[in-house]
Amino acid sequence: MIKKNFGPCSVVNCTNSNALFRKITEYAYQKCQETNILETYPYLEIGMQLCHPHYCKIVEFKHNHDKNKQKKNSKSDSLELEFQKFEKMIEETNSELKGFFLSMVNAIIPKE
Repeated sequence: MIKKNFGPCSVVNCTNSNALFRKITEYAYQKCQETNILETYPYLEIGMQLCHPHYCKIVEFKHNHDKNKQKKNSKSDSLELEFQKFEKMIEETNSELKGFFLSMVNAIIPKE
């Protein structure tokens, strides 16, 4: 396959010269319009070239944003903040920790 896109990247002040380059297609431009990313890069047009890092940041913005949001949500899904449930979870994990959580709470939060 013959390499067609040699750069330079159309993003102002981009210094990526050793990266792969991708052309902004009609579909890529449409994706940019849907995410309002063209407000940040109003000078970009169909046919211009972007280095791979900028292509991912600009054209695949929604995809990467949604992926990061899913990742964040999945990490916090198992987070238990309720005292009794958290204590039970710890004690079920290791029976040697029975009463440990309560003693830690009492050490941290002194009774008056």
